[in-house]
Amino acid sequence: MRSESQTATRRTSAHRRWGGGTTTLRRSIASVAFAAPVALLLAACGVPADLTVGESAGISGGSLTITSIEERPASDLVDIELDELEGQTPYFVHYEVEFDGADDSLDRSLWKGSASSGEVTPLNIIDIGGNFDCNPTGDVTEGQAEGCQLLMVESGATLESVGYGAAGRWTVSDS
Repeated sequence: MRSESQTATRRTSAHRRWGGGTTTLRRSIASVAFAAPVALLLAACGVPADLTVGESAGISGGSLTITSIEERPASDLVDIELDELEGQTPYFVHYEVEFDGADDSLDRSLWKGSASSGEVTPLNIIDIGGNFDCNPTGDVTEGQAEGCQLLMVESGATLESVGYGAAGRWTVSDS
């Protein structure tokens, strides 16, 4: 027959070998119960959503919809002197924005993109008129406006996605 000290020693050994018994189970359940709300909170805060062209995303002060993304020839930029970006491929990102408050401006510094290789350079062009058809946000009528953002992609690369701040990432399709 075993003494009480031998039985206590065996329980302690088994407890250590199997990860602490019910204490570990309670910690695991608490970890899972805590992790689910944290994951949902992170998903809602700052993690860009993957969107397709035509889908809307919430932005500060409204919503933004990318309506089309077009690869254009360099000849479309003849009216703009972009010597430092010569040889790069222009992409016109057409969008619609709906404002829900008093501020009806779009922070154009928040545009970004990713390419198959190399850098993507967003250019903020002042409305130059003429035949250039990628101008910034136009007149806001009843809280809505349309505009175009110019992105330049290094030679030999293709634009894969376009983003605006933490609102979302629109995937460029080949269609």
